[in-house]
Amino acid sequence: MYWLAMLTMLIDHVGLVFFPTDPAWRIAGRLAFPIYAYALYMGYTRTRNMRSYMLRLLGLALISQVPYMLAFDVHRPNVIWTLLTSLLALAAASRMKHWVAVTGLYVLTALFMELSQMDYGAYGLLLVLIYRYTRSYMMIAAHFVLNVVYDMVHHANIQHFSLLSSILIVCFATGESGFYRRVPRWLWRSFYPAHLAVIALIRIWP
Repeated sequence: MYWLAMLTMLIDHVGLVFFPTDPAWRIAGRLAFPIYAYALYMGYTRTRNMRSYMLRLLGLALISQVPYMLAFDVHRPNVIWTLLTSLLALAAASRMKHWVAVTGLYVLTALFMELSQMDYGAYGLLLVLIYRYTRSYMMIAAHFVLNVVYDMVHHANIQHFSLLSSILIVCFATGESGFYRRVPRWLWRSFYPAHLAVIALIRIWP
């Protein structure tokens, strides 16, 4: 699953920068983010040091920001900020006892992510929450509803292809302790900033 996430993310970003009129690249790329979102949830449930996990994501977000802006010619937070903010929300919610407070926290976090124009925005948080609070076919159904709403708001029917990742997760990955062990951790952690830096260099090279 992690190899699939990295490969489809690379395909997506190459297509976005170098082949923007060909939708096939973006369709393949829809599989990447749900796997990263699920990986974040898995990390949240299994990490022995939440502070270290958060700091690691913060470091990746900072390192990736300049390559992200250069690669895509944008001025908004990269997707690691989305994952980090979602992790902070999960950690804060775990300390709250009343569902009203938890719901309020998630709503405020979603609004913050939208206003700050984080990559994927509230969609990213909601997908993480789907993996946090649903199981099996309810996970697939919730992801489908999320995609329908996202399509209605952003007119992005391409996002429906991301549902395939949740189907794969339900069928092959849910509950597996070895979800990422076949990928070296150094590669998993460095791939996002590294591939963005390469794309940025190719894009801006005279």
